[in-house]
Amino acid sequence: MKLDKTIETPRLIIRSYLDCDKDFCLSLWCDEENGGYMADPLYKNIDEKYLSYFDGMQDCPDGYYMIVETKGDRERVGTLCMFPENGNYDIGYCVSKDHWREGFGSEMIAAVIDFVKAHGGTSVTAEVADGNAASLALLHKFGFAAGKKTVYKKRNEEKFFDAHIMEKKL
Repeated sequence: MKLDKTIETPRLIIRSYLDCDKDFCLSLWCDEENGGYMADPLYKNIDEKYLSYFDGMQDCPDGYYMIVETKGDRERVGTLCMFPENGNYDIGYCVSKDHWREGFGSEMIAAVIDFVKAHGGTSVTAEVADGNAASLALLHKFGFAAGKKTVYKKRNEEKFFDAHIMEKKL
């Protein structure tokens, strides 16, 4: 799905993913440090099947894939995704390690919550690895609570993460 219009925060513009954003996404999601807790494979383990997921991602009928840019120079600083189902929006987010601890994650999550409320959503969830202290702290700041315990696997690797579905009722 594509956004009807961009989402703006005090410092950010959140827009729909475009095919030209593929390399930026790969640079975040497949980087050992930046994508360390993500299910995406490391660069060395990328295969054609994984790359094929990017084909048509901008027109995904099941959810929103978005790019986060700064307002001033339109530098890409992160990604967001949202998958609505029965009033719940399951989200994923990533901030470039070059911009960690600058408050962009907080602006992104606040914007997502506002978007979900404006679209009649009743809750927001995010699966987060138990070891991802920064992401857990961010979600706790917005009132998310740990729900169902899960385990997920890093694609094309034998690396597993104990995790929880973090949830915020709206």
